[in-house]
Amino acid sequence: MTRTFAAPGPAPGGSGAPRGLLLPLARLQFARLALAPLAPLYAALVRVRAHLYAQGWLSRVDAPAPVISIGNLTVGGAGKTPVVEMVVRMARALGLRPAVLTRGYGRRGSGLARVCAREPAPLEAALLGDEPLMLALANPDVPIYVGADRVAAARLAALVDRPALLVLDDGFQHLRLRRRCDVLLLDAERGLGNGRLLPWGPLREPASALGRADAILLTKANLGDAERVAAAVRALGYGGPLFRCAYEPAGLSRLDGGKDLPLETLRGRRVSLLSGIAQPGGFAAAVRAQGAAVAEQLAFPDHHPYRDLAPLEGRLAGADPGAPDWLTTEKDAVKLRGRLRAADRLWVLRMEVRPEPAAEGFFFDLLERLAVESGQHVSAAAPPRDPGR
Repeated sequence: MTRTFAAPGPAPGGSGAPRGLLLPLARLQFARLALAPLAPLYAALVRVRAHLYAQGWLSRVDAPAPVISIGNLTVGGAGKTPVVEMVVRMARALGLRPAVLTRGYGRRGSGLARVCAREPAPLEAALLGDEPLMLALANPDVPIYVGADRVAAARLAALVDRPALLVLDDGFQHLRLRRRCDVLLLDAERGLGNGRLLPWGPLREPASALGRADAILLTKANLGDAERVAAAVRALGYGGPLFRCAYEPAGLSRLDGGKDLPLETLRGRRVSLLSGIAQPGGFAAAVRAQGAAVAEQLAFPDHHPYRDLAPLEGRLAGADPGAPDWLTTEKDAVKLRGRLRAADRLWVLRMEVRPEPAAEGFFFDLLERLAVESGQHVSAAAPPRDPGR
């Protein structure tokens, strides 16, 4: 039996429902009711802001290097970080020097920070945020700039690293920084949800904002109904490039780094899941797709800091270090690695983005064009294009 909750502990009154789930749900419902009268005002402000930027009444700032923005229209869980990592990897394959500009949700402090994993510096999720740390560890030679002011981050990157390309993470609503390409991600599992703005729906902006996108990438196409979402996007009048990418498991690694296992190990097993991500259901679906049964799921809120590890240590104590009885995500792993005594009993499900050939070709062509326009040399060892695109 699968149980999903936000924190361990029984509910008061002996209801059997976990207390950690009931309290966040009650708070969420209360927040929606409290904010509901402000929803029309929020919608109006969002539209006016976008219009002011579009008309030039609010000025945009030119970055010192070409900018590719990766963002979304909905709240959380569209897979921005893996796509940012994919674009960075493609840029490096072409011989370009990228830097990443990111907000750093969930970190302590609000100042501007720079991290490059190959350089001696503290690599802590609490200081940087879980997603920036993931990007830094996956790309140790790429500088990651963390801070709410992406214009200041871009200027600092130009002074310190002189990148040939800036990849703006979660940038669709960050209109102040001018970009050469706005890539909008839509989760193929959720699409536009109920089509309503916050707090009654998942949309940060009205669906008409799709028109600002230079390209739309339907993420998790293997987990959702990508064709239905694509048809909905076209029905809203979007006529630009529309691509798909899969988000698939790539392997298992023990949290302490002591062992790797093939995905086939999960087939027929009963496993427990631990996560603090926006869409824990997608994590469970990916595990089930490997033939495993999910016996229990501890689903904390997105960017969960894992301050008190004692309850988790107790749950992991009886697990077999040689078998993947407990699984977590890469995003959670960067916050637990080096802190969890039972690290040999928690396994990380590694994931990878697999774009369709047309999407891969679009990004490589874009990167080559930006490199030529800015006078950058493109590596002759660029990956070959798929002739079928």
